[in-house]
Amino acid sequence: MTTTTLSQGRTVRKIQPLQGQARFERAMWLFMRYSGLALVFLALSHFWVQHLLIGTHAITTAQTVVFWGAQGQPITLGNVLFRSYYAVMLVLAVVHGINGVRQVAYDYFGHRPAIYKGLMTLVVAIATVISLGGLLALVLGAQASSEVAIR
Repeated sequence: MTTTTLSQGRTVRKIQPLQGQARFERAMWLFMRYSGLALVFLALSHFWVQHLLIGTHAITTAQTVVFWGAQGQPITLGNVLFRSYYAVMLVLAVVHGINGVRQVAYDYFGHRPAIYKGLMTLVVAIATVISLGGLLALVLGAQASSEVAIR
């Protein structure tokens, strides 16, 4: 936004649309606010289900296999909903975290582009490996051992 003061003492403001880097930064700012809000509700609902609805005493490997679905067993609607819920939470948390690291790294290393780009490449690579591992576990389901009884 540019400001011009006229001779009569009146100020006229001309609003220019966001372009390039400013548009990206605004989108990332909005994403951080909305994803943070969504993550609060996802984390609170996770806490409610795991600690109040199921109870910490009942969280066992067998219970996890029932929720996730065992490999080689038919997948139920409940398994799909459970996996989708945790996939959304995983992806939102990782992207939210990467964006936060990006902003902090830019504050410290923005004046040194080579270090900033190298650091961000490393962060994104590590986050991608961790996320793919988590998503792979969600897609494949739990590996039931011989000691776990499947209902």
